[in-house]
Amino acid sequence: MKRIHSLSLLVLTLGLSLGSCKIDCYDKALEEQFYTIDCTADCPGVVGCDGNTYCNECIANSQGIRVED
Repeated sequence: MKRIHSLSLLVLTLGLSLGSCKIDCYDKALEEQFYTIDCTADCPGVVGCDGNTYCNECIANSQGIRVED
């Protein structure tokens, strides 16, 4: 019984963790494109596809994160 409870808890935890992730948000090609660009310090604040706030679109893109419209 204890083994079933532990397994159920593990499945629930993994399901919640995977459900909160935005799949296909990180874009390696975008990160590589912006890798050598010096982004400005302008910081109006933008929200990335991962739900986090970045100073500007350039900084988000340099980390491989697209900005939501």
